[in-house]
Amino acid sequence: MSAEASGLQAADRLLLPAVTESLASLTLNPEDRALSRLAETYARQLDQAAGAAAQADKVLRAARAEEDPDLVELVSALKAKLAVRVAVESLGPKLLAALDALGASPKARAARAKGGAAGGAKGKLAALRESRAG
Repeated sequence: MSAEASGLQAADRLLLPAVTESLASLTLNPEDRALSRLAETYARQLDQAAGAAAQADKVLRAARAEEDPDLVELVSALKAKLAVRVAVESLGPKLLAALDALGASPKARAARAKGGAAGGAKGKLAALRESRAG
């Protein structure tokens, strides 16, 4: 059985090591530690989604073999929630937003190169405050 058929991903396809490596290459402030850990959590959960979905498939096959319609219904609902696509749709944008805020995305790096903040251009309120302050 291949790694992907068992729900495992090849190491070079995992997000967590890539996110960890990206974060390690940044100079983060201590106040960024929580957000960096949140980004790692999102990546870990995305990596685990395939394994959880594969396990749900295995249990679903066993429930069908036992001809237990209630268990089949419960596991089918669980499998739908564990689907990799659902995880990516739910956590993917959150991971990207965290990486943007930390300056670990192409968008954030481009904004920084143009003189903007790590997460994008300065907001109007920040610009107004800055102009009034000095």
